[in-house]
Order: sequence, then structure tokens, then C-alpha cells
Amino acid sequence: MDFFDRQARARKQTKLLIWLFGLAVLVVVLLVYLVLASVIWTFRHPLFPFSWWNPIAFLITAFAYFLQTLADPFHFLKLVWNPYQFCWITLGTLASIAAGCYYKIRLLSDGGPALAELLGGRCVEPNPSDLDEQRLRNVVEEMAIASGMPVPEIYMLDNERGINSFAAGHTQSDVAIGVTRGCLKLLTRDELQGVIAHEFSHVLNGDTRLNMLLIGLAHGLFWPTIVGRVLTRGTTQAPEIGDSIFDEDTNPVLLPTAPIGVLFLIVGSVSLPFVRLLKSAICRQREWLADAAAVQFTRNPAGITGALKKIGGLYKHGRLDTPHAETASHLYFAGLEFDP
Repeated sequence: MDFFDRQARARKQTKLLIWLFGLAVLVVVLLVYLVLASVIWTFRHPLFPFSWWNPIAFLITAFAYFLQTLADPFHFLKLVWNPYQFCWITLGTLASIAAGCYYKIRLLSDGGPALAELLGGRCVEPNPSDLDEQRLRNVVEEMAIASGMPVPEIYMLDNERGINSFAAGHTQSDVAIGVTRGCLKLLTRDELQGVIAHEFSHVLNGDTRLNMLLIGLAHGLFWPTIVGRVLTRGTTQAPEIGDSIFDEDTNPVLLPTAPIGVLFLIVGSVSLPFVRLLKSAICRQREWLADAAAVQFTRNPAGITGALKKIGGLYKHGRLDTPHAETASHLYFAGLEFDP
């Protein structure tokens, strides 16, 4: 296999995907205007006079206009189009995206350690007493020598039983490598070496800086969903896979602010598919590049192959239980296909 040719092709494809991410922002702005303009039009033109404030009347009105839209979508678009309104909604949407990006970028300004601690990581000491952690540190130091890099900070995610890892940081001086407890308990030394080599390749190829910026951009698009979850259920965490309000042991608690939260969730749902799709595409290209570079570092393809097989056979795969797991979903060794 020509690793260098594979790396060159992956870099070219990644540049295209970055442009697509910018295009997604434009599409989100247009869709948010369409949603909000439709809501405003429905409030201003109720079917029942003097009852626009009534939720039932609003839903009936919205459903009636929805049927009209299906019959003649271009006519409805002409009705909701308002240049003055479009400017204000566009400015508001762009301002909210920028504010969300700025908040997350400032929060993670300290680099990899800040993100690792956000995900519940604990810094591993230079001379740990735990044998598994000492083995991890030895492997990281070996890969640092092989790649010609300084030894980064190492973080242990003690409460995560799945097999996963990540590398994060703005520069090589503030890089942190995080490893789940499941990695140490379930992987052999060769498999762990393949995983760590994979993370070092992200650092050398400049992926960590790009990924940190993507976290900020994604948060700018994703924050309405987070606010909606807090206002609706009091938590930023998404419902667990398989949970249903029809389960006998499920007792969903909706806060008094749930109606407002639902509006935020509707706005967030416009951007969420684009965030996940483009993060997944960027992640896929970078992961292929990192896999190739990991084999170059270790000269042992069986190591990373064995780790991937174990992840596929594990019930939890690489899923993290922390409420902030989705923030860094595109950084993980076990990619978005195992994302909660």
C-alpha cells in the first residue's frame, strides 16, 4: 500500500469537506429563516380571529397552511418572503452561531487538557502506581520517540467502559491524549500501541487543530439543541438509545419551560443533520489518514486491526457515557458510527 499517496488524497478530500461545512452554514441560515418566517406568518394570519395565542388554534392554523404549502409551495414562499425580515433573521442566526462558536473556543482555549477534563478525564501522573496506567505511559512515550514529538499530557477516562481514545490540542505544546478505561482493560499492548500511534498521527497531520476549530463551529450550530434539552428535560444529554416514553419504567419529567424548549429543539433540528453529516465525512477522511500513518509508526498492522475488531464486538463499542460526549464526537478513535 502506498501510504504517502493515500495521505495526499485524504488531505485533498478534506479541503473539499471543509468548504462543504461552510456551505452547510449557509443552508442552515436559509432553513432557519424559512421555519421562523412560517411561524411568524402563521401568528399574523390566524384562521380564528382573536385566538392566535391559543396553542390549539395555532396548531390548526399551522396544519391548514401546511396543507396549502404542499398544494402550492411557491405561492407560500412568496407569502413568507420579506427582505427586511430576512435581514434581521439572518443577522440573528449568524450572530447566534458566532456567539456559540466564540463561547466554545474560549472554553477550550487551554487546548487538549481543557477538552479532556470536560469529558471527565483525569491526568495520569509521570510515574503512576497502577500497572495499566504505567503501560499506557510507556506506550505513549515510545510513540513520542517514534514520531519525534514531545510527550503529550495523558488523560484517563475512568468512568468509560467502552474502547475509545482521542487526541486534542491547538498545537503540539498543548496536546492531550485521552484513553478510556476500557482501552486499558480490554486491549493488548500491541493493540494499545496501534491506537496511540493512530492518535499521534492526528497530531502530526494537524488534525487536532482543525478538530478543535470544528468543535467551536459545531457548537455554534448545535447550541439551540442543547438549550432545548435543558429547558425541556433539565439535562444536556440526549435520551439513551432504546429509551421510550412508552416503557413502563420510564417516567419522563418535562419542565414548565418545555414549550420554549421545544421551539429551541425545532430550530436546532434544522442544523443537527448537517453537523453530524459533515463531521462524519471529515472524521472519515482523517481517520483513514491516521490509520495509514499508525501502521507506518508501528510497522504492525495487526495491532490496530485487533483493536478495531474488539471495538466492533463490544456491546458498548466506543460509546462514551459523559453528557459532553457529542461535543467531541469527530475526535474519537471509534468514529461516529458508534456515536450515541
